[in-house]
Amino acid sequence: MAERVGKNLWRLDIPLVGNPLKNLNSYLLTGPRSLLIDTGFRQGPCRAAMERQLEEIGVDRDRLDIFLTHLHSDHTGLAPELIRPGCRVYIGRVDGARLTAPDQEGRWRTIFTEYVRDGFSPEEMERLWDTNPAKVAAPPPWDGYTFLEDGDVLTYGESRLRCVLTPGHTPGYLCLYDEESRRLFCGDHVLFHITPNICRWDGVEDSLGDYLRSLERVKSLEVTELLPAHRSETGDLCRRAEELAAHHARRIENAWETVRRRPGLTAYEIAGHMAWSIRCRSWEDFPLTQKFFAVGEALAHLDYLEARGRVERRERAGKWTYHALTGNTNIL
Repeated sequence: MAERVGKNLWRLDIPLVGNPLKNLNSYLLTGPRSLLIDTGFRQGPCRAAMERQLEEIGVDRDRLDIFLTHLHSDHTGLAPELIRPGCRVYIGRVDGARLTAPDQEGRWRTIFTEYVRDGFSPEEMERLWDTNPAKVAAPPPWDGYTFLEDGDVLTYGESRLRCVLTPGHTPGYLCLYDEESRRLFCGDHVLFHITPNICRWDGVEDSLGDYLRSLERVKSLEVTELLPAHRSETGDLCRRAEELAAHHARRIENAWETVRRRPGLTAYEIAGHMAWSIRCRSWEDFPLTQKFFAVGEALAHLDYLEARGRVERRERAGKWTYHALTGNTNIL
């Protein structure tokens, strides 16, 4: 059921069935022209919940635009089918370029090939080909997006929403900031109870370093209302940003100690020795999709260490392995 959370502002609860995230908080600003922020997977339960709640609110679908915080499929999946003629789907230029790049199938094959080099077996990656929601629940190829840049402003009713570039969770992540109401639509950039997944991105040297800098950037905003994309929890922006930075400091240390004590492991093997908040007795018990995200996060932390000269990557029998380097002991 849609929940009114402010004047002309609604939160739509979109279920992510079978996914540990459980739900997506999609936000709707209503007025003469309305703005929907994020959409859910391209899956039946998301579609049904979105359609039902938009109907409950009574929004004019012919005057409804969509803003996508980033390219992940739980945020973008339904956008092309929800939009109507004369309406716009906004996304940041950096993420939009990735979302609309030609040969998406080939792009995923390249990603899966790299994950085999990082320690997955070819059989594991083939099993993920038709089951990973990041791939199978993404929007179909579509070229109707309107690209936005850092600092661009969208005006809907009484809300002037400034785009704030916060790379890390994705390379071109955009938050929306309403300075007058001191409201920040932060999506996955800042979450409570759970932490945003920070993974390696092709063409990005240090996505974790980008994320930590982005946390510092949003701390400078005056925010009294923080609207995250998952779960019902919210709270103080600065305090939570500091907690997230501390969480990653611990995980950096965890990755570093694993490499130092066990030289020559792949990222897959390193992830198996790291600490994760998941109800599994061992790495072998992890669901395969969760292994995919855990290895991606381990890679981001290894990239952070490599960028600071603390580890190096070496190829061995077609696999990438990691080794600690001596010298500067400052890893943060």
